Amino acid sequence: MVEFGKRLKDACLQHGFSWAVHCIAYNSLKLLIESKNQPAGADTDDASSQHEKFRYALDREIEKAVLFVLQEQGTIAAELERLAERRALFIQTTSHLASNERILSVPSPSSSSRVKAVTTPPRSSTNNKSITSLDELRQIHEEYVTIAHNVMHFVKFIDLNVTAVRKILKKYDKKTKTKLSHNYLSAYANEYVDSHLDQLYHDGGLSSLVVSLKRAFDELHHVEMKLAALKETQKQQSGGSYQNNHRRMISLPAKSFARVDMMESVPERLASAANTTNREQITHDTEPILQMIRISRERLKQNTKYVDVIAAQALMFEDPDEEDDSITDAMNGGQSRAQRISSFLNLSSTFLYMANYYIVAPTCGDYAARVGSSESLAGIVIGMTPNAALIATVLYSWWSNYSYKSPLIFAATCSVLGNITYALALYYNSISLIMIGRFLNGFGSARSINRRFIADVFTRKERTAASAAFVSAAALGMSAGPALASLLSMMTFSPESTLWTKETAPGWIMLFLWVVFLIVFSLFFDEPDRKHHLSSRRTNATLELTSKNEENTHLLADEAQSSDHAPEKKAEKVQTVVVMMTMWIYFVLKLVLESLLSSCPTVTRYFFGWNASQSGAFLALLGLLMFPANMVVARLSHYYEDKELIRSFMVAILCGCFGIIAYVPSHYSVVQYAVFGICIFISTNALEGPNMSLLSKTIPKSWARGTFNSGFIATEFGTFARVIGDVMISLAAIKGVDGMLNAIFFQMFCLALISVLLVYIHYDRLVEDDEDDEKSN
Repeated sequence: MVEFGKRLKDACLQHGFSWAVHCIAYNSLKLLIESKNQPAGADTDDASSQHEKFRYALDREIEKAVLFVLQEQGTIAAELERLAERRALFIQTTSHLASNERILSVPSPSSSSRVKAVTTPPRSSTNNKSITSLDELRQIHEEYVTIAHNVMHFVKFIDLNVTAVRKILKKYDKKTKTKLSHNYLSAYANEYVDSHLDQLYHDGGLSSLVVSLKRAFDELHHVEMKLAALKETQKQQSGGSYQNNHRRMISLPAKSFARVDMMESVPERLASAANTTNREQITHDTEPILQMIRISRERLKQNTKYVDVIAAQALMFEDPDEEDDSITDAMNGGQSRAQRISSFLNLSSTFLYMANYYIVAPTCGDYAARVGSSESLAGIVIGMTPNAALIATVLYSWWSNYSYKSPLIFAATCSVLGNITYALALYYNSISLIMIGRFLNGFGSARSINRRFIADVFTRKERTAASAAFVSAAALGMSAGPALASLLSMMTFSPESTLWTKETAPGWIMLFLWVVFLIVFSLFFDEPDRKHHLSSRRTNATLELTSKNEENTHLLADEAQSSDHAPEKKAEKVQTVVVMMTMWIYFVLKLVLESLLSSCPTVTRYFFGWNASQSGAFLALLGLLMFPANMVVARLSHYYEDKELIRSFMVAILCGCFGIIAYVPSHYSVVQYAVFGICIFISTNALEGPNMSLLSKTIPKSWARGTFNSGFIATEFGTFARVIGDVMISLAAIKGVDGMLNAIFFQMFCLALISVLLVYIHYDRLVEDDEDDEKSN
């Protein structure tokens, strides 16, 4: 892969001398960092002097780029002001032309059906004026398009320099083992400190330029529609035989203006003119260049850290060969109403599955006991669902290559059958039906399809928010399931009934919800068109080979043509260690979380005498805590790296597992269980964000392709962890409910301790791979 310094230099040279002079001298700063390597025992004062020298050099480079940005803004603003005066004069002229046409088109007050004579001058002069106006409109529009292209290049300049600042600070931190980047970049976020970074990171001036362009294009489009309507009216009035009519009409008394058919309203005339096929349209309702500027600006903007954190948990790993098709999608006008409904139904599938998964947790032990089995089988009952999900994930990952609607209907149908079977198990007094029902519910796990739908349907800029919505829907389902079970447990049921009881009610309720979902889904889900995405990628691949003059294509082609693969192989080995570490951490956190949630009803019943309603309410409260937990992580991620957050949250999990153990069972309290249980839940959910964020940044390219990609592997890791957790719960319960809590969380404590040690051992490797780490490093 070609280093960023070379790509930055090539891009600047491509745009001429002014860019080359004013771009941040990334390679010079990098050489300065290399010269900073101090031998062991070097003088601290000398190291401090080198630090100040680098900071001064970086300040000067940023100042140089920012002053050029201000200069370019002034130049573009002056051009816009000059064109604005010309546009205002042009609009005034065309308004007079339209007013004259309206005077000529005033209807006669006479009610006679006979056509009255008029004293109308020949239309040729008016027609020539409209043609001249269209030529003038075309010239003004072309000048605005030229300015808009300059603005887009201007955005590209800012984008390159912002990237250069981030990368050089990251390289400095890596070489010197300091944290200059956090202190340096945080300056622009402080409203009380003036900084050159303000101009790069806050695009207020750029926004003003874009607003002026948008207003100008809108006004020009409106004028063109007026001129087109005027021309269409002239054409209708002349009727191809204007000269004969004029000779006949000029001999009549000039008593009034001729009556013109005014039945057609102004909007209808504008629409008719806009639809005229024999006229080349100059302006557009939505200017393509403005859409391109909008996409370019969005590359400068970061989504909120909260959205980024929870989106990382959605396991969205992008194919490195996928080109950014945001401009094409923006030109197509975004999602249609049918697509928005389909997206909502996709999220509803995730919500219902997670609710269905956890709704049985408070009552499944009682259910097993009522059909003549042991309460210790509660973990096995819950674990049947992730067991099936392991198989379903493979099936759906393959199936979603061809369709979304069919596998989602199949998943919903399996959930319907599973809930019927689960609800009828008490009537037939069969533990086997309970297991079969929960196993079928596992095939309702269409999360791999849900993720794939988001990755394929949403553009890159929309994908983060869509992924965040996906994780939020799952969290709401995880909270709604136990909450619904808690409410059902408060109801009064007939003691003689075997169909409608507190144990079977969750099955019937979920059956109803899944049937409603299945009907609505079958009627309103719109299968997305994959041809657009495939053809877009093929087109982009062709452009990469042929359009070497395009900036982005040029940069991508440079990367593809890099001939030195040795550093890539070495970097990939380092990345593999990071990937395996993050996968292991993901497995452990899911295992600990499943152990806490699935064991909660049995443990709280034994120690505190809680019923299903109380344990369900506690689980629902835990589910809601996910949102503030992610907000805290979002805030912390402004100041700490992923690996620092991973280390801290792993230690918190270790403390939670240690604190929740009942060292003196006779004095075990609700406060101890609740406090350390909440600590475990918040820590595991908070850990998932930075851990998956680090995984997405370090995943090797070869792992991000195909059906069995990194997202699929991570999903299987998490599902397998749930299976292991549920099996461990059942094994611990078989040995005795009195020792169940300690048996489970002592093992979790050992796993967390091993994970913490591994994090400390590989701590320096837990960094994202940087594309500008060249072979010299």
